[in-house]
Amino acid sequence: MERNYGVSTFIMNSGERYCLVVDRSSGLPEYYPNLFLTTQSRNRGDAFTTMVSAAGNLVVLLRFLERRGIRLEERLLTKEFFKPHELDDLRDFAQRKQGKLPSAALSNSLSTLEDIEEATETVNNGTLYFRLTTFASYIRWFAMHILNTAESDVIEQINTMTEQIKERRSAKKGRNRDQHDRSLSDEQIDVLLAAIQPRADWNPFSLEVQRRNRLIILLLYHLGIRGGELLNIRIRDIDFTANRLKIARRSDEQDDPRTKEPNTKTRERIMPLADILAKELHDYITQDRRKVRYATNNDFLFVTHKDGPTVGQPISKAGYHKVISIVRAVSPQLYRVTGHMLRHTWNRRFSERMDAMDEPVSEERQEKIRSFLMGWKEGSGTAAIYNKRFIQQKGQKAALALQESSGTRLPENLKNDNK
Repeated sequence: MERNYGVSTFIMNSGERYCLVVDRSSGLPEYYPNLFLTTQSRNRGDAFTTMVSAAGNLVVLLRFLERRGIRLEERLLTKEFFKPHELDDLRDFAQRKQGKLPSAALSNSLSTLEDIEEATETVNNGTLYFRLTTFASYIRWFAMHILNTAESDVIEQINTMTEQIKERRSAKKGRNRDQHDRSLSDEQIDVLLAAIQPRADWNPFSLEVQRRNRLIILLLYHLGIRGGELLNIRIRDIDFTANRLKIARRSDEQDDPRTKEPNTKTRERIMPLADILAKELHDYITQDRRKVRYATNNDFLFVTHKDGPTVGQPISKAGYHKVISIVRAVSPQLYRVTGHMLRHTWNRRFSERMDAMDEPVSEERQEKIRSFLMGWKEGSGTAAIYNKRFIQQKGQKAALALQESSGTRLPENLKNDNK
């Protein structure tokens, strides 16, 4: 029977989020992969999401070894290291998209991993890069762990094999530092804000959650915060007296029931709230949220309204993404909208606001203000990307205006050719 590997996530009594690589057919954890995750990822302080990604990559490796009948421990103990054609095969296997293998498929060993290998869909270069990076790290760690040798020639062979795996990685796409504008257009913003108006005819949400989902969109749009920061907001973070909202960094909260706890990647900061936005927050808390069963058991701002086992609990990442996906379906103009695009939109609007001020603000000063409001480390260079992008856009508009105002006319011979 073919083994069905997967990742199991859970919350410890301390509130720490943890994950294990398990054989779902037996329910037992895999010893060496989990020892690797603990010593090489968890103990060096990696984020939970990083651990889960690494665990998922190890599942892919275990599936490959299972499919090829390779006993990794035996191969390493006998110093029969991977050959180039096997590493090519490993890379090809890692390129394929892999879903969870259904438990029903366990009874038919010919319809599990073979289905993966026959799949035509492939992962992007970034995913392949991180998969092979994890493979190389794990295999080298495993070899050094079980061989426990100081023989220089053996260590050299292990290092060579590791480098050969890394050489098969595609070029990793880093952060998008080009000048492509991923913000929403003014027309898209108008459509979006009209769609989330309470009781609007084409508001896609039920009346019970219209105010909550409208607030989700408005906070993303007006504050430019990340989705993880949004889901971490607690009522105690809101100061209605001063109209301020604290974006706090939290991790491994014991009273957060979400296994996949949303993370705040940026720095803590205080965001000002306009009167109208503060009022909408207050109205939601006092009129809508207070009516949700079990919502008083926690103080997370956004909770699940739908009856069920999670009613009253903080909304999950999946619930947040579902809200965005429903918004996308409202209009063809919104079909590619993501929550993070509203962060880009905020940055575009910030640039426009700075540019329109009577007293010009220096580029250096703009970067400092933007870095603070976005929670970026000052001098990290992230804020400069948006400034550069806005300058480029202004330059393109100026160049186009220059062309249109120059009065250039086609030569007579070209006019005749165009008739």
